[in-house]
Amino acid sequence: MSKLNEIGSKEEEISKQLEELQIHKDLETKLEKQSKKSKELENKLKDQQDLIKQLEKEKSELHKELMKYKKVAYLTFDDGPSENTIKILDILKENNIKGTFFVNGRTDQISLNTYKRIIDEGHTIGNHTYSHDYHTLYKSSEGFINDFNHLNTLLKEKLNVSTKFYRFPGGSNNQLSNRYGKKHLTNEIASKLKQQGYIFFDWNVDSMDSKARVVQKDEIVRSVLNGSMNMQQAIVLMHDLQGKHTTVEALPEIIDGLKKQGFAFEGLSEHSYNKQFIATNN
Repeated sequence: MSKLNEIGSKEEEISKQLEELQIHKDLETKLEKQSKKSKELENKLKDQQDLIKQLEKEKSELHKELMKYKKVAYLTFDDGPSENTIKILDILKENNIKGTFFVNGRTDQISLNTYKRIIDEGHTIGNHTYSHDYHTLYKSSEGFINDFNHLNTLLKEKLNVSTKFYRFPGGSNNQLSNRYGKKHLTNEIASKLKQQGYIFFDWNVDSMDSKARVVQKDEIVRSVLNGSMNMQQAIVLMHDLQGKHTTVEALPEIIDGLKKQGFAFEGLSEHSYNKQFIATNN
């Protein structure tokens, strides 16, 4: 009887083992099916990402083609924010115009509110470095990029905003890097930042409002309107730091004059016309 019990016990144990094997087999089958579905979803996602990239490329090409037949002025303002930035924003709002602001680093509440207003009102915000200190920026590419990232961090932490656009203080072809660092330093910086997805903009119309501490309003207006004449795409350099009140005074006449020349107005974007004084290495 005990032998029969032993045989029965072994049969029961074998039966349990067979059940466990079947459960494992079922689980393996389910995992294989899930893995297959996961692979199919990954392939679909990749196809969708490829399609999005293709559509973005076609959009960019179409925009560039349209720009051949449309006169566009890009009003850009460097070195803010300041009280003048607020006045400029008022003028742009009154005229229903979008501009581009290449800002420096400020942490006071008025400046933080001004950054926010630039973004909320649909303008383009760009990085003009945190310090705008030539000695710091143009001593090395590391010095520039650290300062550049300092401003990016400020905008992200305080406003949850990122920008892929920037402008070199002094322009990409400035000679300051030769004095403080080395030859072709801006090319090196631009190449490194390009690898990270950043785009820099120079200009092809200079308002000349930075040639002296205060430049007469009429001279600023004349410089912009003469510079943009016969142009199809005009990236206009102006400044909105404290003290540039004549730039603010000139802006309504500049807008009116550009309209008479047939220009529409846009903020800079990855699809817009771009003027770069130097070439990157990649």
